[in-house]
Amino acid sequence: MLLLLACLASFGRMVSAYIISLFVAISIGISMARRKAVESILLPVLDILQSIPILGFFPIAIVVFATVLPRSIGLELAAVFLIVTSLLWNMIFGVYTAIKSLDPSLFTMASVYKMGLFSRLAYIYVPAARAAIAANSIISWAGGWFFLTSAEVIATGSEEYKLFGIGSLIMDFYSSGKTVEFYITLSALFIIIIISYILIFNPATNFASQQYLLPAYSKPFYYIYKLVSSIWSFLTWLGIKLESRKIGVHSAIVLVFTLTAMLMHLNMFVSIQIDYFPILNFVYNFLLSLARVSLIVLLSFVLTIGIAYLALVRRWGPAIAIAGEFLASIPAIIWWPLLSPLISTLPWVVSFIVFLQGSLWYEFFSVILFGVPKIRSEILDLAKIYGVKGFNYFRYILIPSLMPSIASGALSAWGGAWNATIVAEYFASATGVVDLGGVGSMLSKYADEGRFDLVLYTVLLWSLAIAVLNKVVWSRILKQVEKSFLVE
Repeated sequence: MLLLLACLASFGRMVSAYIISLFVAISIGISMARRKAVESILLPVLDILQSIPILGFFPIAIVVFATVLPRSIGLELAAVFLIVTSLLWNMIFGVYTAIKSLDPSLFTMASVYKMGLFSRLAYIYVPAARAAIAANSIISWAGGWFFLTSAEVIATGSEEYKLFGIGSLIMDFYSSGKTVEFYITLSALFIIIIISYILIFNPATNFASQQYLLPAYSKPFYYIYKLVSSIWSFLTWLGIKLESRKIGVHSAIVLVFTLTAMLMHLNMFVSIQIDYFPILNFVYNFLLSLARVSLIVLLSFVLTIGIAYLALVRRWGPAIAIAGEFLASIPAIIWWPLLSPLISTLPWVVSFIVFLQGSLWYEFFSVILFGVPKIRSEILDLAKIYGVKGFNYFRYILIPSLMPSIASGALSAWGGAWNATIVAEYFASATGVVDLGGVGSMLSKYADEGRFDLVLYTVLLWSLAIAVLNKVVWSRILKQVEKSFLVE
């Protein structure tokens, strides 16, 4: 019974975070795609935010939720908020890309017929983004599970905020040496993850894309789809009815006042008065993490190409997809107790696996869900007729055809690898501490010490460094890919 309740609690947080992320992603993604000013401001900001680990949001979660609201409610909302930070970014980019690629004549028609916001949502925006939302939800759902334990156990110096759930239960059993209970609970987590994909997300992606690439059992999804459609129809009808009223303005005013109050409270709670911050130490650790992240992203690229070959040529796509969904969803911190025999002798191996788990699957899903299905059959037929094989097949057929999805997946993998630093470079438990250095390790130690001032300062410098790298490196890579490798 305890295990069942823990599963339901964690699954409930995941579902709540997903629903919130979905509405936020639709709102922000559409705004970015339709408003140049919003796009120019938010696009670089989101590129940075997706690279900030979940620990970077701990001060906001603690101040805004855990200290302002009643403890039980505040902690639940804090956990959901932290899971949202693991789900959200990929979904926003999916909606943004889908709306951005629409034929401009659609918007001209909407203006001619004087369609309001909710009418456009119902008949243009959401239908156009449906496939992208479904496919990106698979990646985001995995990211939420990956950081579930970090959201359920928030340690800040002498304070530890622990929520009842399967993630915290797994770590409790590990810390207390209950090996049998640890593996039973871990197995239950794996079952939940697989079931959620087979019954919900895979059928949704197959239905939205009409490609049926992923293994799924669709009957339960049919009832979920009917329920969601009914709720969406009601919300759309209500929105259209209220469209002529100025409710949006009033809501915006309330939101501004609410955010202002929160920021004032945050400023009072976390006064950033840092007498000493080791800048050189930060630079050294950031460069150390940068080397690891770069290596992991490069390795993710190589592995993804090999996986794409197996999916395309060997027809192993469904088996590979379900294996990827399963592995991508294993909470990051659980890899340390799962591979505990290696901790004392080869901690870097466990760190490497955690890094890879945090990065590879973004690249993997981008290629499998968006790249492989879009390769034109004529190209594959010509390669077969002319006997293009081996290295030439990868060089002239596979990589050029997949490069757009590889590049976009690599950018997400880059953010995922930076997120993984907090658990790949530092692990503390009742049995000891593993500290491999790096900026993720710095942030983890500051959070453990309850030094929110140093956490915020580290995140600020981290964000600045990521912004520079995105501008200098990634923007050029993406522009070059767009010019050279786009296959019509």
